[in-house]
Amino acid sequence: MNRPVLTPAFCAANGITVCGFEGSSVHFGMLNFGDEILKRRVAKTFPDYLCVFKEMKAEEFNLILSQVFSEEPFQDRGAPRDIPHDSAHKSARESIIDRIADDAPVINLLNNIFLEAISRRASDIHIESASEESAVRYRVDGILLTARTISQERAIAVSARLKILANLNVLENRRPQDGHIDVKTDSYSLDVRISLIPTIWGESIVLRLLKRSDTPLSLDSLGFSREHSAHLKNIFYITSGLILVTGPTGSGKTTTLAAILKELDIKSLKIISIEDPVEYRIQGITQIQVHEELGLSFDALLRRIFRQDPDIIMIGEIRDIETAELAIRAALTGHLVFATIHTNNAIEALYRLQNMGIPGYMVAAVLRMVIAQRLIRKVCPECKNSGCAHCSQTGFLGRTVIAEFIAADADLTDLISGGAVSEQFRQYLQSSDFKDLFDDAENKAASGITTEAEIRRELGVRQ
Repeated sequence: MNRPVLTPAFCAANGITVCGFEGSSVHFGMLNFGDEILKRRVAKTFPDYLCVFKEMKAEEFNLILSQVFSEEPFQDRGAPRDIPHDSAHKSARESIIDRIADDAPVINLLNNIFLEAISRRASDIHIESASEESAVRYRVDGILLTARTISQERAIAVSARLKILANLNVLENRRPQDGHIDVKTDSYSLDVRISLIPTIWGESIVLRLLKRSDTPLSLDSLGFSREHSAHLKNIFYITSGLILVTGPTGSGKTTTLAAILKELDIKSLKIISIEDPVEYRIQGITQIQVHEELGLSFDALLRRIFRQDPDIIMIGEIRDIETAELAIRAALTGHLVFATIHTNNAIEALYRLQNMGIPGYMVAAVLRMVIAQRLIRKVCPECKNSGCAHCSQTGFLGRTVIAEFIAADADLTDLISGGAVSEQFRQYLQSSDFKDLFDDAENKAASGITTEAEIRRELGVRQ
C-alpha cells in the first residue's frame, strides 16, 4: 500500500517529522510533545499505522527536517535514533549549492533562485508573500525585477530550508530573524545575509549576496570624472584627519573606500577597518567584523583598536554619538580616519556630526574632505537603451558613480566652527564653483553614459 506523507511545509510549520517506519508502526518526532491536537491530526493521516510519538530536541529536528526537504534517505530508516549535535551543526552549515541536478524539489528551487540571481548580477533576492502566491524578485543595478511566482507552500518550504541552513528557529514565524549562510558554486563564494520579517500574508525574505571572492576595484574603474579623480588622488597626501563618504544605502560607499584603501601604502602602514559586513577582502589590512550580538559594536571595537597602534582607521558607518566621538578623537590624535555616514548629499554631511552632538569647532579641526555619491545605471552598449537579452530588456547594463566633493579649506572650517546653517554652506559652495550630483550626472548623460530619465529616477528634479 502507498504510504501517506507529511509535506515539508507542514512539518516545518508544526514542529513534527516522520522518523521512520517499522512494520505497521510509524515513528514521529515532535518538538512539542504535549500537542495532543497535532497527534490526532497526524494519526488521521496515517489510519493504517500505529503512530508512535516521541519528544525531539531542536538540533535533531533540524537535521531530520533538512533531510526531508532534500529528500535524502537515512542510512537506516527504521526506528528513531539519536543524532549527535555536531553532525546537525555540520549539516546545517554546508553550502546549499552542490549540484544543480539534485532531485530534491526544494533544494532545486533554492539552487535555481541563487544561480539565476548570480547570472543576472543581482545584489539581493526578495521572496515576498502575498494572499495566494509569493513573488521572487532580484535587485539588479539597483532596480527590483520580478523573476517568478511560487506557491505559498513552496515559499514556506524555502523559508524553513533557509532557517535550517542559518541555524535559525524553524518554527518562529511571528518575530523577525537575521542570519547568514555560505553559498558556493564552481566560480563563486558568497556570504548570504538573511533577513526574515513576518507580514500579514507570511514572511518577507531578503537575501543580500556578498561575493567573498570579490577584490576591490581600482579607483579608475569606478566611473569618477577626471576632476573627481584628481580629488581622490589628493587623499593620498593627507596624513591625518577625517574623510567622510556619504550617500544612501546601496550608493557604493564601501566600494569607493575599499578602492582607496587598496591603493594606500599597505606595506608601511597599519590599516584597520571595522565593517558590517566585511564586503571586500584586502590583503595586508586588518579587517574586523561587527557582531552586535556579541557586544562588538562599532564604538566598542573602536575603543579596542587604539591599542593596536593603527596609522589609518576605516569605520564602516558612523551610526551614533559614541562612534562619532571616537572617530573625532582618533582624527585629533594624528590618525587618518575614513568613515561613511548616511546623508543625501555632501552639504548635509557638514552638519550631521554637529546634529549628533559633536561641537562645530571639533568637526572643523579634523574634517579634510567629504565625498557624496550615488550610483546610476549605464546605457546598455549592445542595444543603446532599446532593450535586449543582454540587459534583460531594461535598456541598462551595469552602474557608474556620480559624485560631489567638498575639500575643507580655511573658509569652510570657519563656517563649520561658527555653526553655519545649510543655506550658508550652499552660498559658500556656489561662490567656489562647486559641482553637485546633478552637474556630474548631466555630464554623463551628455556623454551618452546614462539618460535624463535615469537621472530623474535616482535624483528626482533639481530644486
